[in-house]
Amino acid sequence: MADVYQVIYEYINGSSISFKTNNLKIQYKRHGLSITRRPDGKLYVDDPGVEQRIFTCTALISGDTMDTLDGVQMAAITYDGTYPRLTKINWDGDSSESNITVALTGLTTLDKGAGWWEVQLEFSEYTA
Repeated sequence: MADVYQVIYEYINGSSISFKTNNLKIQYKRHGLSITRRPDGKLYVDDPGVEQRIFTCTALISGDTMDTLDGVQMAAITYDGTYPRLTKINWDGDSSESNITVALTGLTTLDKGAGWWEVQLEFSEYTA
């Protein structure tokens, strides 16, 4: 397990916010999964595969970064299949995943004082 994960959220081409977190959680959703018990008593599984991931984490960010994040989320965001996206998730310093199209579906902020904010983020993967 990495001590700190880096998550980079690019909301438009060339504009991004970097979060450092030690509690990245990824939930895998299988919306089409069904399990059926047939008359013969056996269970049958129909699994079309993973359709969505939901990324959650908390991070500490500066007031300037919080101002940018607030402005971005209060504006109308264009979802075009390319942006917004997580441009990078560093798993362990050596390996990473990139360019996952997401919507920021949850944002909770807490003023920690001295110009710092704790943010709780939820990014939901989508396909265009």
